[in-house]
Amino acid sequence: MTNPVESLSGQVAALAGGSATPSSLAEHALERAAELGDLNAFVALDPGTILAQAKAATARRKAGRALSAIDGIPIAVKDNYLTRDFPTTACSRALPGESDGVDATVVAKLRAAGAVIFGKTNMHEWAYGATNGTSSFGPTLNPHDKGRITGGSSGGSAAAVAAGIVGAALGSDTGGSVRIPSAACGIYGFKPGYGRASRHGVLALSWSLDAPGPLARELDDIERLLPYFLGPDSADPSTFGSVPMQPTGFRAEPLLLALTGKGLERSDEVEAALAAALRAGGMPVAEAELPAIDSYFAAWEAILHCEATAYHRERLATSAAGFSPVTLAHLKAGTQITADEYLRAQAIRTSFVEMLLKRMGKWDALVLPTLPVVAPLVGEDWQEFGGRKVTTQDSMTWFCWIGNLAGLPCVTIPVPNSGSGLPVGMMLMGRPGKDEDLLAIAKMLDSRINGKATS
Repeated sequence: MTNPVESLSGQVAALAGGSATPSSLAEHALERAAELGDLNAFVALDPGTILAQAKAATARRKAGRALSAIDGIPIAVKDNYLTRDFPTTACSRALPGESDGVDATVVAKLRAAGAVIFGKTNMHEWAYGATNGTSSFGPTLNPHDKGRITGGSSGGSAAAVAAGIVGAALGSDTGGSVRIPSAACGIYGFKPGYGRASRHGVLALSWSLDAPGPLARELDDIERLLPYFLGPDSADPSTFGSVPMQPTGFRAEPLLLALTGKGLERSDEVEAALAAALRAGGMPVAEAELPAIDSYFAAWEAILHCEATAYHRERLATSAAGFSPVTLAHLKAGTQITADEYLRAQAIRTSFVEMLLKRMGKWDALVLPTLPVVAPLVGEDWQEFGGRKVTTQDSMTWFCWIGNLAGLPCVTIPVPNSGSGLPVGMMLMGRPGKDEDLLAIAKMLDSRINGKATS
């Protein structure tokens, strides 16, 4: 059972009940971060800045003027979110160059609610990878086993939450970068549907695939944070049709559609954990295969590489030496994609969305493992599962890219694993614009699988 003070919701209750203060929470988090410095979860951590925020929140609460329920709660921020009080580097020596002294929209909303912006977390350079092994600050290690990777690109955020340093952290997701490390580290992660959450001030990897999202120790924590993500933002035109978070009316027994077949293989250990979790969930589950999955994956890759290269065009011309060799190779590969190929990939994307939403029958949530394997060992280049041998990088995005290509809201929840004992995640993907319904379904399943009470 999670120590309630280590979860964001537990910290909210502790502050409300007077058993903790913002200052005591910040001091504890700083002590914990120092104790676990070998995880390399943080790349910027200034105690003076953090304690000053906490002191102000403590004074507000003492005066009865708390700004919100999360006033005084420490929240860590991935190093691709602009923050006015910490540098933003994207964990690269090819530095962003965006304006200092400003906050990303999500950070600004959390700050206005009184949250303590608790430093910047390590990440895969420019979010261009899924292992968290490529960073100008070095790799992040998995709190469950320091010989294993966290997954990425939001690996520092996942490690900080899983290790109990903070109750929640911010990440970004282009091909699973919130969900991958959440699953590998045994916590919860949520990717909003495309256009529901503002990307303003979050350094881009691929603007038509990116989404910011929270990582946390409980789904209740995710539910508390989503209002600061969801809704329109005049600085991000993709959100103009978005609405603030709405209370969901979803109460029926949801229909789950488990995706299987060629291209969606998984290890025996992961398959056993998922099957046991679905049995415990007790919800109607149908199965379906995705035809032509290789062409859809290729479309996602083409869009990602092309948009990433376009975004970094000026850096490639002026500071290419600042990129790591692997990131530079990805960016140069993007220059080989023609306009015709990019447009064809977008057309394939449209057909993919149509297939999922119209030709797959009725479903409330698509179900897959979040990862096909448990967290790989540090330095392990290949993974073998289901008769496949793939790179560790590709194994991390094996399922997650589907949610980004289709723009679906996605959530990963940890499920019991009787194999190696390492974390396994179950991923649910909802219908466009139905982020709140997806969260409600996830909470129903979580209560049955993990015995978590629903609120």
